[in-house]
Amino acid sequence: MRKLILHYHLFKNAGSSIDEILKGSFGDSWTSFDKDTASAKILPAEMRAFIDENPQVRAVSSHQVMPPLPQGDFEVFPIVFLRHPLDRVRSAYLFEWKKQLGLTVPKGSFADYVREKLDSCSRGPIANYQVFQLSNTACEGEKPAHDSDTQKRLVRAQTFLAELPFFGLVERFQESLERMHFYLKYHFPDLKVVNRQVNTTQDTGKHIEERLLEVRQQLGEALYGELIDRNRQDLELYNFACKHFASVVPQDV
Repeated sequence: MRKLILHYHLFKNAGSSIDEILKGSFGDSWTSFDKDTASAKILPAEMRAFIDENPQVRAVSSHQVMPPLPQGDFEVFPIVFLRHPLDRVRSAYLFEWKKQLGLTVPKGSFADYVREKLDSCSRGPIANYQVFQLSNTACEGEKPAHDSDTQKRLVRAQTFLAELPFFGLVERFQESLERMHFYLKYHFPDLKVVNRQVNTTQDTGKHIEERLLEVRQQLGEALYGELIDRNRQDLELYNFACKHFASVVPQDV
């Protein structure tokens, strides 16, 4: 049976670094698949069709693909990375309001960015984003479907993660890469896993607690509290992921 890596490239979750690894390992047998509209989503049936139409592909990366895993005459090896949701927000700010615009300094303050994003819609890149991306229930069609009960959404995302043979954490990136290599190396012996972080927007030398303190200080207590409220599910998912990650006995990599 055909074997294929599917990278769920969640925005600002070290996905560009994973893409570099896949591209460097598979060359023309790696590809990305995203639609022109940034807000578009790719459901399992559409991803299956793309895989079937591209038999030469051994690894696919997509910002827009959503679970469940596509089913077909192939075996999918998914790659998913989670990140602390508040650290994600600051990284998204530096990317969208600085790097993406080609600026040397952001076009506005971090607080301005958070205020604008939280006011613009009930969900988005900084409000329970990871739970939304991982809790889709639809397998085909143009739009994803989510349970109206937010707790059920969280449980669905947790279940998806728990059933994966591997997932990584951005805050434990090197260890995650080692686990990813062990997970994939027998099925993809030409995979070359190198810790080459690209598209980074923050000082990764700082500990996560230090970065979170900076988030709180830069936003102020009121806006920080609102950001926490809008990411309750993502925080629960992240804590669940950390506990699950810690419970896995490291293998000989």
